[in-house]
Amino acid sequence: MIKAVIFDLDGTLLDTIQDIANTCNKLLEKRSYPALPLKDYKIYVGKGVKHLMIKVMEALNIPKYLLDDLLRDYYEIYKDESSKTTKVYEGINDLLKELIIQDIKVCVLSNKPHEQVIDLMPKYFKEDLFSIVYGKHHGIEAKPNPALLRKMIKTLRLKKTEVLYVGDTKTDMETALNAGVQSVGVLWGFRDEMELVQARASYIVKEPSEILDVIREKNNDYRKTRIN
Repeated sequence: MIKAVIFDLDGTLLDTIQDIANTCNKLLEKRSYPALPLKDYKIYVGKGVKHLMIKVMEALNIPKYLLDDLLRDYYEIYKDESSKTTKVYEGINDLLKELIIQDIKVCVLSNKPHEQVIDLMPKYFKEDLFSIVYGKHHGIEAKPNPALLRKMIKTLRLKKTEVLYVGDTKTDMETALNAGVQSVGVLWGFRDEMELVQARASYIVKEPSEILDVIREKNNDYRKTRIN
């Protein structure tokens, strides 16, 4: 019986990629490096800001010793860029509303720094909509390490079989596998279907409403098992 759905943020609930790309390209321009195309950033995101910046540096042969400086630039610039083009994906608000009506808890687990997540959420979602919201915590490994997902499930006082984890990248699917929970890969985000298939997504959906179909199927199976 599904009692909670835990969502990734970037590429799953929010289309943030243009603001992320603009932030990176502004810090590159500041240091006289060329801008990178949007398609590159779609590949680089998913494992946190540090990983993103390392990939950018590798692409442009930027010296490794500049990493900390570039990270500081990113955090500073992103404060102004974070909500210029970011938007909620179509169908997400209806999905969240229906989950709440069905008494299914909704949560967020992101590799974006926790402070950024907390700052961003109220700009796009109603207060108290989500039961728990976690971003990347200092001292705890980012996804696909399952530590924060396991902590969230424990805080919710649920079994692993009562949770779905929803995301758009290989990292998200691996996080779910590592935590022992079922995953839903979404095709409206930053990666393609092949990546999600290869990452062993439990389900793959094209529209937010299809997540309700997944839950209905799983809960019907649960009821049949209980009856038998």
